[in-house]
Amino acid sequence: MFNFEALPQWVGYSLIIYLSLPLLVYYLIPNLFYGNRSTKKRVIIYVLGDISHSPRICNHAKSFSSKNFQVELCGYVDSTLPKVISEDINITVHPIPRINEFGIIRKVSFQFICIAAKLWELRGSNYVLIQNPPSIPIMPMVAIYRVLTGTKLIIDWHNLAYSILALKYNGNFWHPLVLISYLIEFCFSRFADYHLTVTKAMEDYLVAKFRLNSKRISVLYDRANNQFQPFEVTKNFSRKDALATEPCVKNYIPSDFDIEKGDRIIVTSTSFTPDEDIGVLIGALKIYENSYEKFDKALPRITCFITGKGPQKEEYIKKVEEYEWNRVSIVFLWLSAEEYPKLLRLCDYGISLHTSSSGLDLPMKILDMFGSGLPVIAMNYPVLDELVKQDVNGLKFSDRRELHESLLFAMKDKKTYESLKEGAYKESEKRWYTNWDKSFSEFKIIY
Repeated sequence: MFNFEALPQWVGYSLIIYLSLPLLVYYLIPNLFYGNRSTKKRVIIYVLGDISHSPRICNHAKSFSSKNFQVELCGYVDSTLPKVISEDINITVHPIPRINEFGIIRKVSFQFICIAAKLWELRGSNYVLIQNPPSIPIMPMVAIYRVLTGTKLIIDWHNLAYSILALKYNGNFWHPLVLISYLIEFCFSRFADYHLTVTKAMEDYLVAKFRLNSKRISVLYDRANNQFQPFEVTKNFSRKDALATEPCVKNYIPSDFDIEKGDRIIVTSTSFTPDEDIGVLIGALKIYENSYEKFDKALPRITCFITGKGPQKEEYIKKVEEYEWNRVSIVFLWLSAEEYPKLLRLCDYGISLHTSSSGLDLPMKILDMFGSGLPVIAMNYPVLDELVKQDVNGLKFSDRRELHESLLFAMKDKKTYESLKEGAYKESEKRWYTNWDKSFSEFKIIY
């Protein structure tokens, strides 16, 4: 009989390893790296925000779906999903649970657990796309995930997370939390295979400051999705008819308001945060009221819709209620993803108060307004020139007095309105999908 005990110890270990290879190759490795991978190409899209109010992320999901990808869309579901997402058979929505506990450590820890569990479940995907900001905790997690699984990583840069965080600390870059946020973006962004930016200025920053490879970066300008369309006047249905019947506006238009006599409707959307100072708009409208009372009784009436919600909303509602308005009516609304486009197309001007913490991003609200054929009156900052052209598709201002002057100009001068409206209509013809295809063809991603 053969004496196994006489064999060297290493031979026994080698035999065990050899006999374990089928288990390792045919079960453990596929389960670890491929999970429940399907025959379709698959992309995980992560947004740590409300999916319904993340139009760029929804556009990504629809674009990948149109290329027959299986799309795993992960984010908060705080409101009704757009039908273009919920009814798409290629898109599966994975709600991220909210945590009601306060404290950054608890919040980040909870997010870490939820994200890690979902990434494990969806392992074997071809791509993972994340929106930045926020960068904590998701950017380090997907960077490690890429290394472990080989999934290609795409970062879509909307802004810089550290610059937004710095707003809370009076612009102090050296605050520990701001510095940590910067280091996370700087270090882990280089794990990405591809980068998308919302502006050319953002691309230049990433190349110059983060030392990222320009060949792996593509500028993907935001464009309105197909929900946002200019209002079309028909023989039997005018904009005035729509204002009297559309549920999202009909109860908020004053009885003595008449668009046929030149009265104007303006609209802005906001998250009521420090980088969008609604006080500038309210202050400008107060000056407009004063101009009516003291200088010009012929000024048109203004109905101003302010949509959105956020931490400072109640504060501004109180300020508006405390003031006596005669020529201006201000309405605060919270609209669904389906109702908001209906409101935009019925307005005359869009107002943007976005100033950008980094100075490198463009406000999506302007794209939605352009998609609806609205000229825009926008708070100016350098990169805005990539989108808003003075006296072509909009007007720019830097403070409440300049906004007031722009409002006077826009409200009274019919030729200005018609000219800006024409410029906005030209912008409405530019759409997302052409730009998306161009960016992803630059990356040589095979559909």
